[in-house]
Amino acid sequence: MWARSYQETYPAPPPSTVYGMLLSLVGVERSERDRYAGVRIALALAESPDEEVWQRREKARILRKFRRVAQSGRNADLLADRRPDYQELLLGLQFWLWVDDARAQHSLADAVRAALDPDRRADVVRHGALCLGESSHMVNDIRIRSPRGQARFVAPCEHGFLTMPVWTDHRMGGRPAVQSFAIRDLERVGVEPPHDCWIAVGPG
Repeated sequence: MWARSYQETYPAPPPSTVYGMLLSLVGVERSERDRYAGVRIALALAESPDEEVWQRREKARILRKFRRVAQSGRNADLLADRRPDYQELLLGLQFWLWVDDARAQHSLADAVRAALDPDRRADVVRHGALCLGESSHMVNDIRIRSPRGQARFVAPCEHGFLTMPVWTDHRMGGRPAVQSFAIRDLERVGVEPPHDCWIAVGPG
């Protein structure tokens, strides 16, 4: 019963969530999400090298009210159909992100550069604050930098312990396409990620 009312967080942001953040940054409407079909991303968590610190990363637990619509034909507005649920959130999340759009008809990397360029961002039409997931999960900072130091790659892995969505097709009822991942041990990051860490996101 507790598992139904407590939403544990992933240890890393799902690729579909990261991709959605990028589309929001460059001002892509939901109806135009196919614009960057073929894009791949690579994701590495910039976390503490101390394994104990990594394992006990700070999380927040927030209280939410969920409506459970009854399946028996009762009135969905009854108080019995509403109850509090809890949701976990990772705090202080930092990650490196690479974008490969060589297979896409349009360059997502160029669109991101334009959105972050003080001289060009006025041409980007977008709405609301930049979020990583829900509207309350706001991003403090995003910038273009040369990767350095060590990080943990979120890598596709057939037998990985994480199953996360890589794409949600809202035209098909919002059913996500999922993939298995593993979080690798600390390794040095560079201009290019390891070849086996690329993640195909979006349609196609």
